[in-house]
Amino acid sequence: MKKKILFLVITLSILLGVLIGLNGVYSTEGPVLPKKAVKPTKELKPENKIGIARTEIFGKLQRPQVVFDHKKHTEALVKEGKEEWETCQECHPLSEDKTLVIFEFPKEVKKKDADSYMNAYHDECMDCHKKKTKQGEKSGPIVCGACHMKELELAEIKYPIVEFDFKVHDTHDKKLRERKIEDNCDLCHHIYNEELVYEKGEEWSCYYCHDLGAKRGPVLANEMRITTEKNLSVRGVSHTRCLNCHLYFTEKEGEEKAGPLVCMDCHTGEYMTVAELEKVPRPDSGQPEKAFINIKNARMKGVPFDHTSHEKSHKTCRGCHHETLNACKQCHTLTGDRDGNWVNIANAYHDVFSDKSCSGCHSIKKTEKDCAGCHGLLPIMDIQTKGPKKEMCNICHTGKKELLPEVKLSIAGLDTEKVKKEVTINILEKEYEPSKFPHVEIIEKLVKVSNDSDLGSYFHRKLQTLCEGCHHQSRAEAEVEKDSPPYCRNCHSISFDRQNMNRPRLVAAYHGQCIGCHEYMELEKARECKDCHKEKEVRPTDILTTYERPLLK
Repeated sequence: MKKKILFLVITLSILLGVLIGLNGVYSTEGPVLPKKAVKPTKELKPENKIGIARTEIFGKLQRPQVVFDHKKHTEALVKEGKEEWETCQECHPLSEDKTLVIFEFPKEVKKKDADSYMNAYHDECMDCHKKKTKQGEKSGPIVCGACHMKELELAEIKYPIVEFDFKVHDTHDKKLRERKIEDNCDLCHHIYNEELVYEKGEEWSCYYCHDLGAKRGPVLANEMRITTEKNLSVRGVSHTRCLNCHLYFTEKEGEEKAGPLVCMDCHTGEYMTVAELEKVPRPDSGQPEKAFINIKNARMKGVPFDHTSHEKSHKTCRGCHHETLNACKQCHTLTGDRDGNWVNIANAYHDVFSDKSCSGCHSIKKTEKDCAGCHGLLPIMDIQTKGPKKEMCNICHTGKKELLPEVKLSIAGLDTEKVKKEVTINILEKEYEPSKFPHVEIIEKLVKVSNDSDLGSYFHRKLQTLCEGCHHQSRAEAEVEKDSPPYCRNCHSISFDRQNMNRPRLVAAYHGQCIGCHEYMELEKARECKDCHKEKEVRPTDILTTYERPLLK
């Protein structure tokens, strides 16, 4: 009986599985075919084209998106006799006081729902096309598929981001002064104080309040709430402010073109480098050329700070002033408070993981290939405190208002009896000939790299600092004799140290240090075994493999 019941259960299970499998192929609605693979996104060149999808309003689209040729439409209006600056008003609404063009489309939307937006798009586009057709003029399509084209369903149009750098700012300032507009900052800059007002000394970046996706602290909480509610994004306000200014001077001043009016004239994808911006004057916002950072009641000595040299190291003031242009201590106090999001002043300056802090920015510089050869293999922080390494404190915290003089290192004082020109490494002598390490040649290279760097010349104040790149767990002050750091084998054993499993054995230490340095510095030489090790012609029998030994018989 038990065998029959077991047989019945197994049979039913098999039948059930077959039915489930068939249901996967044949549903009540007919056979279920395999899903077609999603076509890869087709990226179109911008060329003043705009993809209209508005998924934030429509959600999942019933028809493919529309790729709108902006340039084609403006050129058509110019052919009708309109000036280029007049064409914007044909499609975009004016502000309440009729002074500004608001670069939104459609012009009129009855409600903020999907159906109202769809009807507004169709009414404004198709009505214009129908009107032109009735007048006997060549016009655009009036049927769905001519705009909502299937082949452009997944097309993507990416415009390069516009960078408003110091060069562009300086050009605008000079142009306005040529027009005898001296106090011109209020044309672009404003703060919110119940209403938009200009306040001298607070010419902040648009991004502070209009970068809607950015995380902001309590200081700008009210401004961010308003800009978010009104959807005043950087993209929106930039087009409104910049284009209207260009339109104004083109119309009023009678210039052929006061500034770009089409997409590709601004969205060029070409950007100035920090080096190219070095000689461009920075806007004067009352910033000091040199500052002395001294916090009241602090236990550490004050820090001299060259503001001018740091300006030339960034493409924007927001590189350091991440939320306002105020001094750090106005938000970040000694013990931390709400305005500084409870980040105290010490962490604001020393957070090694923040690109806005002094220590964090310097850590990023250490990743550049010339510096990374040493710094890529050295910890950037004190493991226990997660702060900067303490032996560097006295270089910044001098208590003096003037910076320390830069130091240019030299190998002239090296004791050539202790610091060998060439070091022979024979840890793999059973398999390979000894490896020759060009010790002094490498030191000379590191000295040159340090002397060519502003940061290196300031922080590498003695030659022994460079030695720590390789001799990384010793301090010159603790050595018995000058220029006599421990050898690698003094810390790294030939076999694994069971008490310190995270410490690499000697062979791994050599390879990690040497090859790691070459990789960080992007050096082509010495990346393969044969570059350093010449293999012996006759190998000892005790290192031959199990398969090789029978061949000797």
